[in-house]
Amino acid sequence: RGQRAHPGRRRFLSRPAPPVSPQSPDLPCLLSFPMPPDSGTPSLHTLMRDASRRTQDLLEHARRHFRVRIPTPEVRFDLRGKAAGQVRVAPGLVWQVRYNATLMAREPDAFLAQTIPHEVAHLIAFALHGRGIRPHGEEWQMVMRELGAEPRRCHNFAVDDLPTRRLRRFDYHCVCRTHQLSSTRHYRALAGKTYYCIACRGLLRPGPLAQAATDPAPHPVPTRPAGRT
Repeated sequence: RGQRAHPGRRRFLSRPAPPVSPQSPDLPCLLSFPMPPDSGTPSLHTLMRDASRRTQDLLEHARRHFRVRIPTPEVRFDLRGKAAGQVRVAPGLVWQVRYNATLMAREPDAFLAQTIPHEVAHLIAFALHGRGIRPHGEEWQMVMRELGAEPRRCHNFAVDDLPTRRLRRFDYHCVCRTHQLSSTRHYRALAGKTYYCIACRGLLRPGPLAQAATDPAPHPVPTRPAGRT
């Protein structure tokens, strides 16, 4: 759920945290987080307010308990698709935690009890151990248990009717055809990485192949391709 860091960004490191008991009595249990009285389905505005408050409360408690500096993140509710939450962490920039408002409105109790600690635990784990840790490794799992939530990597919300994110494709060409590169390879190409056609071994360049430059002669496929498309 974390984003790839920009090549120019460095890891955020904090001072080491003191040893933590796996059953610290002073940490709240998220699963017993008091919910508003049952007066029908809460409005989206109310859910967003509760989610923001719960996020900040957990972070403030972590600052006191772990004795670590954790930047105050920007809380947003603009995540779409089938992911329930996401964090963006980079030194020198505002940290972000993004929630899926659609999933939160469908199952507010489970969202407050599981999704919010899931994302907040990422922020806490990064602050304690740096960005070099595995996203759902033992450091994150320890924080989740300390917060009283089960360290599950994926949610179990119903998402079959939600649209999936479609990856954007970019046209590149060699001397024999037009290729479509994923956004990942496109940005790597902008950063200086080169890609070659496996048919003609030509360098891939941005943009579609012009019709006038199309070579009708067939190109043999080499036994050892020079690169991948």
